[in-house]
Amino acid sequence: MLEVGLALVLTAASQGAAGPPAEHLSDLGRGFAAYRAGAYHDAARLLRGALDKGLRNQDWAEFLLGESEFYDGDPHAAREAFERAARAHGGRAAEMAPFRVADCLWMEGDRAAAARAYGRLSKKVTPTLGDAALGRFRIAEEIATRDPAAAQRQFLAIAREFPAHPLADEALRRAGPPAPPPPTNAAPAAPPPTGAAPPAPPTELSPADRLRRAESLTKDRHWDEALVELGKLPTTLPPDLAAERDYQIGMTKFHMRRDYAKAGELLLAAVPQLSGDKAASAAFHGARALSRADRDDEAIVGYQKVIAQFPHSRFAAEAQYLSGWLDYNRGRFRESLPALQATLDHFGSSAFADDAAWCLAFAHFLLGDAAEAAAGLERYARLPATGITSDERTDRVAYWRARMRDKLGKTGKTGTTGSKEEALEGYQKLVRRAPLSFYGLLARARLKEAGHPEPIALPAKKTTVAAPKQPERDPAVARAEELIRAGMDAEAGAEIERGEKEILKRAGGDKASTWLLGLYRRASDFHRAYHFAEAHGATELGADPHTDGGVRAFWEAAFPRAYSSLVEAYAPPAGNPDLYLYAIMRKESGFDPHDVSYADARGLLQMIPPTSARVAATAGDPFFPDQLYDPAVNIRLGALYIGSLFKKFGGEVPLAAGAYNAGPRAMGRWCAQHAGHPTDEFVELIAFAQTREYAKRVTSLYAKYRFLYGPTPFEIPLTLETKVAAGGPDY
Repeated sequence: MLEVGLALVLTAASQGAAGPPAEHLSDLGRGFAAYRAGAYHDAARLLRGALDKGLRNQDWAEFLLGESEFYDGDPHAAREAFERAARAHGGRAAEMAPFRVADCLWMEGDRAAAARAYGRLSKKVTPTLGDAALGRFRIAEEIATRDPAAAQRQFLAIAREFPAHPLADEALRRAGPPAPPPPTNAAPAAPPPTGAAPPAPPTELSPADRLRRAESLTKDRHWDEALVELGKLPTTLPPDLAAERDYQIGMTKFHMRRDYAKAGELLLAAVPQLSGDKAASAAFHGARALSRADRDDEAIVGYQKVIAQFPHSRFAAEAQYLSGWLDYNRGRFRESLPALQATLDHFGSSAFADDAAWCLAFAHFLLGDAAEAAAGLERYARLPATGITSDERTDRVAYWRARMRDKLGKTGKTGTTGSKEEALEGYQKLVRRAPLSFYGLLARARLKEAGHPEPIALPAKKTTVAAPKQPERDPAVARAEELIRAGMDAEAGAEIERGEKEILKRAGGDKASTWLLGLYRRASDFHRAYHFAEAHGATELGADPHTDGGVRAFWEAAFPRAYSSLVEAYAPPAGNPDLYLYAIMRKESGFDPHDVSYADARGLLQMIPPTSARVAATAGDPFFPDQLYDPAVNIRLGALYIGSLFKKFGGEVPLAAGAYNAGPRAMGRWCAQHAGHPTDEFVELIAFAQTREYAKRVTSLYAKYRFLYGPTPFEIPLTLETKVAAGGPDY
């Protein structure tokens, strides 16, 4: 329900860091603290008092007063406060207030006015501003008094379009036709027994409506609920609807990473009854599901069918690439060459050309074909980068150009690919340009192994640090400072970000950047400070942070020890090395406690609810998924899980990071498959592209944290301990 939802938004938005004690808060802060504690009557009294003291954040005070009055049982007083909030300032409080005005009108009993207000808001309501489904439900309730048929249509639309909403089942019940009145001579119906289940909806959704509901549930990652919805369909359906049902079941199972074999069979069987893009999608994802069920030979046949039957579809290029990659991934490097080459020949401008070119070059390298490997690497270097940055591409090419010269040396067909001396020179150039990149770390290790150690030497830079003489005169800064004193850090950070360009301009331009970073830091807005440093501090982040305070300010914003009290409390006891959890947090969420991914990973460390539930159960903690937006819960559970992976995979940073991204089973399989390969080859052979790049980036981030905070720089080993430790909790 909206009322509860907005309370949670306000409360969660301000839990990024522990606030100051109540006795040190401003009047606004004491009112906010009382509101968060559920003492709504006291909160209303304190907030009314704060309003008399010339607040700069009158809109937030009015909004919080409205919330407090509403939950204290006075919707009329609440509405007046929300109306004042809507007029006070063009901030987030003013944006949320109109929907709360409509809620108050409804609770006051003026349903017609409330319905009109919900109707006006319906086109601009977002999940952060109001509950669209609730508004539409109440509009339908109001319409039902004069046009029951129209109301039923609206209830049905709500049930179809918002199947995961708490009101969806009630909307479906009300979408049915009204029960006929009993005969005049009939005995009155007996009341249902106490505790009896509510009567079933008087009507059933059509198969097409159920399919639409299931599709919506899958889109919103409510996969189990989608399968339940699909299971309610009749067993006998027209061929087109049966194919659509099987397609949705197959795709839902595929996205759930569950029962890949069944998903593949359903998807491939549905192809003849589907058409266009959906048929191509079923054929492609059916083959992918079989490959994930370790039926690679069948998957290759499936990919070849996609290429033959849907050559112009958006799946054809990827199918061609994957038909070669599956052999490459199984270590059948020579067998993979024709299909990979065909990707370049027929889909050379696709997003999969660079991956195909890389696999061709690396396959030749692993086969010892020096000339072909070198030529393939240069071809790869000329293609546009996809999935990685241009800097990462440059570093990869530079490292492997030197490594090929180092390992393969001379060859027959076209002369030589280089020499040991050229290899050492290539390593040195890479280390001097990018010592803390993944490939720079490898190059340093290669040089050390060869007896030519190369120090980490970043250039010195002097950064001008300037602050406005009287920042309190800037209205946006004054608003933010007032919110910080009130313990409303998230709201303060939002105010700074909203006016960032103008604040910086008034403060003196780029010279005031370090001052602005400090302002974000006081608001505990690590997320925006990190993005600002990345966007505005390219030169500073390439310089030595140990020689200039301004440069260090950019580094500490880009690589903060965010939520340090929580990290330091939970990370070491769980077996995480110092600073490691910060590197994971930066890569996963950029320090945004409210981040959520396409796979429903949540919060700072992007913990997935099912895994989190298992970790919580092992720790004996209660758990529900929305707790993952609370930094304390997210970091505690994340530290336990990540620490267990670090111990399981021998304390090896790339392996533990890869296991966190792909899961310990996948990493265990790669450890068994590629044991004996040195670190550089092992990481390149990680099967999942996302996991491969994730392992590289986390390793580089960890190295940067170690370089910034010490005590010693991180040195990557040239060989990895790939024996997976037995025992420990199985999450």
